Amino acid sequence: MTKSILILFFLAVLSGQGMSAPSPKNDYINGRDTLELPCRQKAAQLLEEVLGFMEKNYYRKDQIFWPTLAAQARQQLRAADNCDDAYASVSWCFKQLGEPHSFIMPPDKAARYTGEDSGPSSPSDLAELVGEIKGEWLQDSIGYLTIPWVSTTDSLVCERIADSLQSVIARLDARNISRWIIDLRKNSGGNCWPMLAGIGPLLGDGICGYFVAEGAKIPISYHDGSAFQGRHVLCRVSEDHGYRTRAARKSIVVLTGNRTVSAGEIVALAFKGREQTCLIGQATAGLTTANATYSLSDRSMLVLTVCQEADYTGHVCEGSIQPDKFVSTAGAATPADDPACAAALAWLQRK
Repeated sequence: MTKSILILFFLAVLSGQGMSAPSPKNDYINGRDTLELPCRQKAAQLLEEVLGFMEKNYYRKDQIFWPTLAAQARQQLRAADNCDDAYASVSWCFKQLGEPHSFIMPPDKAARYTGEDSGPSSPSDLAELVGEIKGEWLQDSIGYLTIPWVSTTDSLVCERIADSLQSVIARLDARNISRWIIDLRKNSGGNCWPMLAGIGPLLGDGICGYFVAEGAKIPISYHDGSAFQGRHVLCRVSEDHGYRTRAARKSIVVLTGNRTVSAGEIVALAFKGREQTCLIGQATAGLTTANATYSLSDRSMLVLTVCQEADYTGHVCEGSIQPDKFVSTAGAATPADDPACAAALAWLQRK
């Protein structure tokens, strides 16, 4: 079993005072692949794996009495009629903990997410891994950009996403844009790193947030085309250097709503409180915690909440990110018909 330190809704692994490196594990028990074990034994093994990861890494682990939770989960599995109920037992654990952000990803989806299957071979395949990237000029002098959800950690696909975002920014910036609208209202999360690497020209170089757990703060930052977790590059554009906007000083509105989730919330938090920046719309979904992924013996993936998130000042976010200005996010056919977008334009016109 291998532990990933990539971001999913988003993904970060904290161990003590730093990040733990991927550590190869073995998918064999007594020389036998666990996929070949009898159904009941395989299910029990899977549950034990998950309980072990939870007790060691869950961000509220010190508030849980693990012997009771584990005993109840094992009893539930023993009473189950279906070997797949190991998944149901894990979901039951998260429900008991009041944990909304952790879950198990089935083997087929896990392979798709990590790129271990055949990978995207056509635009239609890619559309299953990333949302729409859209850029346009509003009123000829304001750049409008959507940041998509990203459902993959495949490094090549992530690089393409970051490249695409920076390419759109560069195209819009041909008009020497200094006022921008970043729309996160349909960003349902996934892998935040290509989002941050792609939006970097508008973020600017430097720290834009932190992962917080057990007294440690691991910085999230952008520099010259690369998104960093601590000192580690998690995504970068294909060029040697990232794009830099023509205007050094920019006014930015970030549009948020209740469909701004997890990794999308990380991007919103990266802009929250910055000079010449305003969040407009509605409160985000409230999944402002960080998840780590753990590969399990049946090739499924445990997605486990391991830390909290903080803005660039180090202030920890608890729950939803509140906008600076509340406006209805009711969908419209075009930005011109959108109340939140209209409020953004009005704010920017005063800058």
